[in-house]
Amino acid sequence: MSKKNRDLLIVGLLYIIAMVLAGVIFFVFEDFSLITRLFLADIAAMLFIYIMSLLLKNASLYDPYWSVIPPIFIIFVFYYHNLTLNLPYFLMMLAISFWALRLTLNWVKGWHGLNEVDWRYLMIRDKAPKLYFLTNFLAIQLFPTLIVFIQILVGIHIFEFVATINLVFMIGFMMVVIATIIQYISDEQMRKFRKNNQKDKKCIDEGLWRYTRHPNYFGEVMVWWGLYVMYAGIAKQLDLYILAPIAMSMLFIFISIPMMEKKILKTRPEYKLYQEQVSMIIPFFRKDDEVSSYQKES
Repeated sequence: MSKKNRDLLIVGLLYIIAMVLAGVIFFVFEDFSLITRLFLADIAAMLFIYIMSLLLKNASLYDPYWSVIPPIFIIFVFYYHNLTLNLPYFLMMLAISFWALRLTLNWVKGWHGLNEVDWRYLMIRDKAPKLYFLTNFLAIQLFPTLIVFIQILVGIHIFEFVATINLVFMIGFMMVVIATIIQYISDEQMRKFRKNNQKDKKCIDEGLWRYTRHPNYFGEVMVWWGLYVMYAGIAKQLDLYILAPIAMSMLFIFISIPMMEKKILKTRPEYKLYQEQVSMIIPFFRKDDEVSSYQKES
C-alpha cells in the first residue's frame, strides 16, 4: 500500500468516527430544537477533527470537512422529519451530493498525504507559533464550519415546505449542477497547466481562467446561490436566509481571493497585468484591448 493510500485510509476512518459522533449527538439530544441539535453535532464532529489534527500535527486534516458535512446533515434532517422522498427533495439532495462528491474527489486527487499542509495554514502558524493551537481552532476549523453551517440551514429549510417543482426551483437546481461542472473543468484545466509548466512559474491564462481569475471559486459561490434559489422557489419568498450565500461570497471576495493573490504576486509579478485584464470572480470579457496601468508604468 502506498503512503498516500495509507494516509487516505487513516483520514477516512477518522471522518467515519466524526460522522458517527455527529449522529450520536444529533439523535441523543432529542429534546433540543432541530437547529440546536445540528449545531451541536457539527461542533462535536469538528472538535474531533481538530483534536486529531493536533495529534497528527496537520491542520489540513480539516480540508475534506467542507464537502463531507452538508450531505450527511441533510440526510439527518430528512430522517428527522420522517419525510417521503419526492422529486424536489430528491433533486435538492442530488445537487448537494453531486457538489460534495466532486469537491471531495478533487481533494483526494490533489492531496499528497499527511505530510502535506496547506500553505495558508502554515502562514497562520508562522505569524504566531505559540498561539497556533488557538488560531488553528478559530480561523482554520471553527470559522469555515460556521459559514458552511449557515448554508446547510438553507437546504434543510426546504424540507419544511410542501415542496412542488417550479421554474425558480429548477433554475436553482441547474445553477448548482452547472457551478459544480464549472469547478470540475477549472480544476482540471489548472491541473493540466501545472503539469505542463512544472519548471516555469507561469500564470494560467487559458480556458475558463481567461475570463475570471478564480473560476473554481466562482463555481463554489454559485453553488450556494443556487441552493438559495432552490429554497426561494419552494418558499416563494425572499428572506434573511439570503445572508447565507452573501456570507459565502464575502468569504471568497474579501479573504480567500486576496490572500491567494497576495501570495501569487510575491513569486509572479506579471500576475499584476493578469489582474487588470481579467475579472476577479464573475466571468466577463477581458480587457486585452486596453492599455493597462501596469503596462504604462513599465
